[in-house]
Amino acid sequence: MCCYKEFFEKDITIALAHEVKNPVSLIKANIELLELDSALNAYQKNVSMMKNELNKITNIVSDFMLLCNPYNENSTKNIDVFNVIAEYIEKFDVYENITFSFNCFTSIEEFKMLTGKTRLSFVLSNVYKNCIEAIKHKNGIIKTNLYKENDNLVIEIIDNGEGIDNNLLEKIYEPFFTSKESGTGLGIPICVNIMKSLNGSFTIYNNPDKIGCTTKLIFSK
Repeated sequence: MCCYKEFFEKDITIALAHEVKNPVSLIKANIELLELDSALNAYQKNVSMMKNELNKITNIVSDFMLLCNPYNENSTKNIDVFNVIAEYIEKFDVYENITFSFNCFTSIEEFKMLTGKTRLSFVLSNVYKNCIEAIKHKNGIIKTNLYKENDNLVIEIIDNGEGIDNNLLEKIYEPFFTSKESGTGLGIPICVNIMKSLNGSFTIYNNPDKIGCTTKLIFSK
């Protein structure tokens, strides 16, 4: 986690400029190419490429704004964490090769939390998407546990996906680090910042049996 903090404080501006500059340069080069008569046959291909790069810029800027300001939400209210999780499981439970389970180990009434639903929803959405992508084409299991630990609220999301290379476990907290072709590398850093704004913590680790990962969200009182 210290690696993430040091990177964010010292190098975030340079990293953002680098990430934005690359797609902009590619778009510029393709526009110049389209001006040549010989490139007319490749018109559709180049336009598609430019649109993809523009989308990448949009995603990076949008995620970066949320990374810098996780408090940006119009209202906070007492939300039912159990119901929010149940809604997301229902939303993602559309994959034939993945089985979802949800276990609540204490009274549902204990899981009320004063927060903005948008912030919690972003974290849950990001975690479930990562789990689904890690499972790929195998028969998958995504298990969610909700419980109290030392008076803290804990959400534990466990998958049986491919896991994370131990050499990359620290790097995943760094802004712009990603192994995905279309990823911005800001999802996990945003989740970390959001959890901090909720007086909580966000941790990902490989499961003891070396099959898949566990994401643990702790909300402190």
